[in-house]
Amino acid sequence: MSSVIVWDLETVPDLRGFAAANDLEGKSDDEIREAIGDKFPKHIYHSIICIGALVAHRENDSWSVDGLGAPSVEKRSEKELIASFVGRIAELQPQLVTFNGSSFDLPVLRYRAMVNGISAPGLASRAYFNRYSEDAVDLCDVLASFSPQAKATLHEMSRVMGLPGKPSGIHGGEVEKYYLEGKINEIADYCESDVVNTYRVWLRYELFRGRLTHAAFRASEANLVDYVRVHANSKPHLAGLVR
Repeated sequence: MSSVIVWDLETVPDLRGFAAANDLEGKSDDEIREAIGDKFPKHIYHSIICIGALVAHRENDSWSVDGLGAPSVEKRSEKELIASFVGRIAELQPQLVTFNGSSFDLPVLRYRAMVNGISAPGLASRAYFNRYSEDAVDLCDVLASFSPQAKATLHEMSRVMGLPGKPSGIHGGEVEKYYLEGKINEIADYCESDVVNTYRVWLRYELFRGRLTHAAFRASEANLVDYVRVHANSKPHLAGLVR
Protein backbone atom coordinates (compact mmCIF):
# COMPACT_ATOMS: atom_id res chain seq x y z
CA MET A 1 0.00 0.00 0.00
CA SER A 2 1.31 3.43 -0.96
CA SER A 3 1.34 5.86 1.97
CA VAL A 4 2.10 9.53 2.46
CA ILE A 5 2.70 11.62 5.58
CA VAL A 6 2.22 15.35 5.22
CA TRP A 7 3.75 17.03 8.24
CA ASP A 8 4.88 20.23 9.90
CA LEU A 9 6.80 21.24 13.02
CA GLU A 10 6.22 24.06 15.46
CA THR A 11 9.25 25.06 17.51
CA VAL A 12 10.49 27.51 20.12
CA PRO A 13 14.06 28.51 20.96
CA ASP A 14 15.96 25.97 23.06
CA LEU A 15 17.29 28.38 25.67
CA ARG A 16 19.14 25.74 27.68
CA GLY A 17 20.81 24.37 24.56
CA PHE A 18 21.85 27.84 23.42
CA ALA A 19 23.23 28.57 26.88
CA ALA A 20 25.25 25.35 26.93
CA ALA A 21 26.77 26.08 23.52
CA ASN A 22 27.53 29.73 24.24
CA ASP A 23 28.90 29.70 27.80
CA LEU A 24 25.72 31.20 29.24
CA GLU A 25 24.84 28.49 31.74
CA GLY A 26 23.46 29.93 34.94
CA LYS A 27 21.99 32.93 33.15
CA SER A 28 18.26 33.68 33.34
CA ASP A 29 15.89 32.93 30.47
CA ASP A 30 15.59 36.64 29.75
CA GLU A 31 19.36 37.02 29.54
CA ILE A 32 19.67 34.03 27.22
CA ARG A 33 16.81 35.28 25.03
CA GLU A 34 18.54 38.65 24.78
CA ALA A 35 21.76 36.93 23.74
CA ILE A 36 19.92 35.06 20.97
CA GLY A 37 18.66 38.38 19.66
CA ASP A 38 16.07 39.00 16.97
CA LYS A 39 17.71 36.84 14.32
CA PHE A 40 16.17 33.47 13.46
CA PRO A 41 18.02 30.95 15.66
CA LYS A 42 20.18 28.25 14.10
CA HIS A 43 18.32 24.98 13.54
CA ILE A 44 20.14 23.26 16.40
CA TYR A 45 18.62 25.81 18.80
CA HIS A 46 15.00 24.94 18.01
CA SER A 47 13.04 22.75 20.41
CA ILE A 48 10.04 20.90 18.94
CA ILE A 49 6.78 21.62 20.75
CA CYS A 50 4.29 20.21 18.21
CA ILE A 51 4.34 17.80 15.27
CA GLY A 52 1.36 17.99 12.94
CA ALA A 53 0.81 15.14 10.52
CA LEU A 54 -1.76 13.86 8.06
CA VAL A 55 -1.45 10.20 7.08
CA ALA A 56 -3.12 8.99 3.89
CA HIS A 57 -3.00 5.96 1.63
CA ARG A 58 -3.69 5.42 -2.04
CA GLU A 59 -7.01 3.68 -2.66
CA ASN A 60 -8.70 3.13 -6.03
CA ASP A 61 -6.39 5.68 -7.68
CA SER A 62 -7.23 8.43 -5.18
CA TRP A 63 -6.02 9.30 -1.68
CA SER A 64 -7.83 8.45 1.55
CA VAL A 65 -7.02 10.11 4.88
CA ASP A 66 -6.21 7.69 7.71
CA GLY A 67 -5.45 10.17 10.44
CA LEU A 68 -4.75 13.80 11.24
CA GLY A 69 -3.37 15.24 14.44
CA ALA A 70 -0.89 17.59 16.04
CA PRO A 71 0.32 16.17 19.37
CA SER A 72 2.22 18.68 21.47
CA VAL A 73 4.32 19.07 24.59
CA GLU A 74 1.13 19.80 26.52
CA LYS A 75 0.76 16.04 27.04
CA ARG A 76 4.08 14.58 25.89
CA SER A 77 7.75 15.43 26.17
CA GLU A 78 9.70 16.49 23.10
CA LYS A 79 11.43 13.11 23.17
CA GLU A 80 8.11 11.26 23.18
CA LEU A 81 6.77 13.39 20.31
CA ILE A 82 9.78 12.66 18.14
CA ALA A 83 9.98 8.96 19.02
CA SER A 84 6.31 8.44 18.16
CA PHE A 85 6.61 10.31 14.86
CA VAL A 86 9.76 8.57 13.63
CA GLY A 87 8.26 5.26 14.74
CA ARG A 88 5.29 5.87 12.45
CA ILE A 89 7.66 6.65 9.60
CA ALA A 90 9.53 3.41 10.25
CA GLU A 91 6.24 1.49 10.22
CA LEU A 92 4.85 2.95 6.98
CA GLN A 93 8.02 3.97 5.10
CA PRO A 94 5.88 6.62 3.39
CA GLN A 95 6.59 9.45 1.04
CA LEU A 96 7.04 12.55 3.19
CA VAL A 97 5.53 15.86 2.11
CA THR A 98 6.30 19.25 3.64
CA PHE A 99 6.32 22.92 2.81
CA ASN A 100 9.87 24.15 3.45
CA GLY A 101 10.77 20.83 5.08
CA SER A 102 14.15 20.42 3.39
CA SER A 103 15.29 23.78 4.69
CA PHE A 104 13.80 23.53 8.18
CA ASP A 105 11.65 20.64 9.39
CA LEU A 106 13.85 17.72 8.37
CA PRO A 107 17.16 19.09 9.71
CA VAL A 108 15.46 20.21 12.93
CA LEU A 109 13.89 16.76 13.34
CA ARG A 110 17.27 15.09 12.92
CA TYR A 111 19.03 17.50 15.29
CA ARG A 112 16.40 17.07 17.99
CA ALA A 113 16.30 13.30 17.63
CA MET A 114 20.05 13.24 18.24
CA VAL A 115 19.84 15.76 21.11
CA ASN A 116 17.25 13.52 22.77
CA GLY A 117 19.18 10.31 22.09
CA ILE A 118 16.49 8.79 19.89
CA SER A 119 17.16 5.91 17.50
CA ALA A 120 15.39 6.66 14.22
CA PRO A 121 16.35 4.01 11.63
CA GLY A 122 13.08 4.69 9.80
CA LEU A 123 14.51 8.00 8.66
CA ALA A 124 17.23 6.06 6.85
CA SER A 125 14.82 3.64 5.14
CA ARG A 126 14.37 6.02 2.21
CA ALA A 127 16.33 9.00 0.87
CA TYR A 128 14.43 11.47 3.02
CA PHE A 129 17.40 13.80 3.42
CA ASN A 130 18.17 13.94 -0.31
CA ARG A 131 16.81 17.29 -1.40
CA TYR A 132 16.10 16.12 -4.95
CA SER A 133 14.45 12.77 -4.21
CA GLU A 134 10.79 11.83 -4.47
CA ASP A 135 10.97 10.25 -1.02
CA ALA A 136 10.63 13.62 0.69
CA VAL A 137 8.87 16.27 -1.37
CA ASP A 138 9.34 19.84 -0.18
CA LEU A 139 6.64 21.71 -2.10
CA CYS A 140 8.25 25.08 -1.42
CA ASP A 141 11.44 23.89 -3.12
CA VAL A 142 9.91 21.81 -5.88
CA LEU A 143 7.30 24.30 -7.06
CA ALA A 144 9.96 27.01 -7.26
CA SER A 145 12.29 24.69 -9.22
CA PHE A 146 14.71 25.06 -6.29
CA SER A 147 15.13 28.78 -7.07
CA PRO A 148 15.00 31.13 -4.06
CA GLN A 149 13.68 33.93 -6.28
CA ALA A 150 10.68 31.84 -7.35
CA LYS A 151 9.54 30.71 -3.90
CA ALA A 152 6.06 31.48 -2.59
CA THR A 153 4.65 31.03 0.90
CA LEU A 154 2.10 28.36 1.73
CA HIS A 155 -0.52 31.06 2.33
CA GLU A 156 0.21 32.68 -1.03
CA MET A 157 0.04 29.35 -2.84
CA SER A 158 -3.23 28.45 -1.17
CA ARG A 159 -4.97 31.76 -1.75
CA VAL A 160 -3.89 32.10 -5.38
CA MET A 161 -5.28 28.60 -6.05
CA GLY A 162 -8.59 29.53 -4.46
CA LEU A 163 -7.98 27.73 -1.17
CA PRO A 164 -8.64 29.37 2.23
CA GLY A 165 -4.98 29.47 3.30
CA LYS A 166 -3.77 30.11 6.82
CA PRO A 167 -6.34 30.98 9.49
CA SER A 168 -6.37 34.46 10.95
CA GLY A 169 -5.31 35.15 14.51
CA ILE A 170 -1.89 33.48 14.58
CA HIS A 171 1.13 33.14 12.34
CA GLY A 172 4.46 31.36 12.59
CA GLY A 173 6.24 34.32 14.14
CA GLU A 174 3.86 34.26 17.10
CA VAL A 175 4.35 30.64 18.11
CA GLU A 176 6.86 31.45 20.86
CA LYS A 177 4.55 34.17 22.24
CA TYR A 178 1.61 31.73 22.31
CA TYR A 179 3.82 29.09 23.92
CA LEU A 180 4.91 31.43 26.71
CA GLU A 181 1.25 32.31 27.28
CA GLY A 182 0.38 28.64 27.63
CA LYS A 183 -1.72 28.57 24.47
CA ILE A 184 -0.49 25.16 23.34
CA ASN A 185 -3.87 24.06 21.93
CA GLU A 186 -3.96 27.12 19.68
CA ILE A 187 -0.50 26.26 18.37
CA ALA A 188 -1.60 22.68 17.66
CA ASP A 189 -4.68 23.90 15.81
CA TYR A 190 -2.52 26.24 13.74
CA CYS A 191 -0.12 23.38 12.96
CA GLU A 192 -2.97 21.09 11.86
CA SER A 193 -4.28 23.84 9.60
CA ASP A 194 -0.88 24.14 7.93
CA VAL A 195 -0.83 20.39 7.37
CA VAL A 196 -4.26 20.43 5.71
CA ASN A 197 -3.22 23.34 3.50
CA THR A 198 -0.04 21.52 2.51
CA TYR A 199 -1.98 18.34 1.72
CA ARG A 200 -4.38 20.23 -0.54
CA VAL A 201 -1.53 21.94 -2.40
CA TRP A 202 0.15 18.55 -2.80
CA LEU A 203 -3.05 17.04 -4.24
CA ARG A 204 -3.13 19.88 -6.77
CA TYR A 205 0.53 19.16 -7.60
CA GLU A 206 -0.24 15.47 -8.09
CA LEU A 207 -3.05 16.47 -10.46
CA PHE A 208 -0.65 18.74 -12.35
CA ARG A 209 1.86 15.90 -12.71
CA GLY A 210 -0.76 13.48 -13.99
CA ARG A 211 -0.43 11.29 -10.90
CA LEU A 212 -4.12 11.94 -10.27
CA THR A 213 -6.90 12.15 -12.82
CA HIS A 214 -9.46 14.91 -12.39
CA ALA A 215 -11.89 12.32 -11.03
CA ALA A 216 -9.30 10.96 -8.59
CA PHE A 217 -8.38 14.48 -7.49
CA ARG A 218 -12.03 15.29 -6.76
CA ALA A 219 -12.38 12.00 -4.90
CA SER A 220 -9.30 12.79 -2.79
CA GLU A 221 -10.64 16.25 -1.96
CA ALA A 222 -14.07 14.82 -1.10
CA ASN A 223 -12.47 12.25 1.18
CA LEU A 224 -10.66 15.03 3.07
CA VAL A 225 -13.90 16.99 3.42
CA ASP A 226 -15.65 13.89 4.75
CA TYR A 227 -12.85 13.26 7.23
CA VAL A 228 -13.05 16.82 8.57
CA ARG A 229 -16.84 16.65 8.82
CA VAL A 230 -16.74 13.36 10.73
CA HIS A 231 -14.27 14.92 13.20
CA ALA A 232 -15.95 18.34 13.28
CA ASN A 233 -16.59 18.23 17.02
CA SER A 234 -12.92 17.72 17.88
CA LYS A 235 -11.49 19.79 15.01
CA PRO A 236 -13.75 22.83 14.52
CA HIS A 237 -10.74 24.92 13.47
CA LEU A 238 -10.53 22.94 10.22
CA ALA A 239 -14.06 23.62 9.05
CA GLY A 240 -13.14 26.76 7.12
CA LEU A 241 -10.26 25.03 5.32
CA VAL A 242 -12.36 22.58 3.33
CA ARG A 243 -15.32 24.71 2.27
